[in-house]
Amino acid sequence: MIIFAKDSLRASVEAATGGKTTVLYDDKGYPSYMTVIPKFNVEDIDAGLGTGVHPAFVVGGVEKSEFFFGQYPAIVKDGRALSLPGVDPATSIDFDNARAACVNKGAGWHMLSNWEWAAVALWCIKNGFEPRGNTYYGRHHDQVHERGRRQDGIAPGTASGTARTLTGSGPASWRHDNTLAGVSDMVGDNWKWVDGMKFVNGAIYMPNDNNFNADEADWVAQGVQASEDGAGVYKLGALADTLPAVGSKSVALWKSILTTTAYDALSSATKLRMQQALIDPFFADDPLGAFYFDVDGERVPLRGGHWNATSDAGLGSLYLHNGRSSVSPYVGFFPAFIA
Repeated sequence: MIIFAKDSLRASVEAATGGKTTVLYDDKGYPSYMTVIPKFNVEDIDAGLGTGVHPAFVVGGVEKSEFFFGQYPAIVKDGRALSLPGVDPATSIDFDNARAACVNKGAGWHMLSNWEWAAVALWCIKNGFEPRGNTYYGRHHDQVHERGRRQDGIAPGTASGTARTLTGSGPASWRHDNTLAGVSDMVGDNWKWVDGMKFVNGAIYMPNDNNFNADEADWVAQGVQASEDGAGVYKLGALADTLPAVGSKSVALWKSILTTTAYDALSSATKLRMQQALIDPFFADDPLGAFYFDVDGERVPLRGGHWNATSDAGLGSLYLHNGRSSVSPYVGFFPAFIA
């Protein structure tokens, strides 16, 4: 059961944010601060992205008017993922346990999906603002006056300790919309697991819309894989292209990823899907971030960067190196909800 009735906490949060953020309660009655992301069409972002509703707002073929994005990275209480301000976010949790902590909350709850991350990132680009975050030991690596409160009590910028910041303790520029009503800490602090996409031996699998209830066995092979051109340049390719050798690989600027001739010959629908999913860079300048991957076996995605990633962090950061059982003090997640 999800509780929607007004209460004093929900009313105060909605009043303070102009209704941009609300409070939802899970099956145990625990609150989560959730930012409302209204439906938009991809052509509202750019005509080159195609037409129609962005896939984040379609669940199993059914359009939704909005989804709810955890305003803060999750903590876990009684096996439930909670989005709350001023706390040390959960880390050292593997993909499946992070997913379960979201699903356990009740119908409609799920771990934030790659489609949802992509929708918000594209919205940010359209609105001319890319959020910053904790990318250097409690502060931003470039805008060094932007700081949060470190959970270990050490001064921001001191290159020692475990430099996560308390959720929402940074400035408005660390929110997705540059206001305190926005989603906090997408960039930096911790890498964030996202659901609904994976690498299998270098090939991309994902549902064609935001069907977070779909079994992974039903995710669609997109006909796209990592490729290497023989000169050490990594590209997005088609299945006929040459895979890179097994091992950690990276592209310093995600937005600079190139494509192969075979990829360029894929259907326009496939290529648009990759752009709408923030896998194939569409914009030349934004968003920031690096791309990391390994083509050995199954790899599940992380987004956003972490607290000492510096310029490798950003909305475009995509890390496809970890397996689903990996745990790290650099990795957390966001909950999400769709009614």
